[in-house]
Amino acid sequence: MTYLDKNSFKSAISKGFCVVILGAPWCKDCIALKPILERVIPAYADRINFFGVSIDEAGELKDSLNVRKIPTIIFYKDGAQVLTRLVEPNSQDTLEKAFNELLKV
Repeated sequence: MTYLDKNSFKSAISKGFCVVILGAPWCKDCIALKPILERVIPAYADRINFFGVSIDEAGELKDSLNVRKIPTIIFYKDGAQVLTRLVEPNSQDTLEKAFNELLKV
C-alpha cells in the first residue's frame, strides 16, 4: 500500500476508485484492522486503489480531512469523496460491503 502525505494526496486520489486508510502504528484498533485489510484488499486491488495515511507522518493531512478517530477509511471516486466514512471498522463483512458499494458509485 502506498502511503500519502499532503503533497501526494490530491494527485493520488484524482482518478478511479480510491480508498484512503488513516491510522498509526501505535493505534490498537489500527493494528487489529491490519490483518482484516490484508485478507480483503487482494480481491479488490485490480479495481480500487488503496492508500494509507500515517497520522504521525501526515498530521496536517489528517486535520485537513477532519479526521478525529483512527482508523478512519475514506472513499473517493475521481477525486471526490463518496459514501460514508468508516470510523473504527472492525469486521471483514463491513469492509467488503463498503468496497462493493464504492464500485457501484
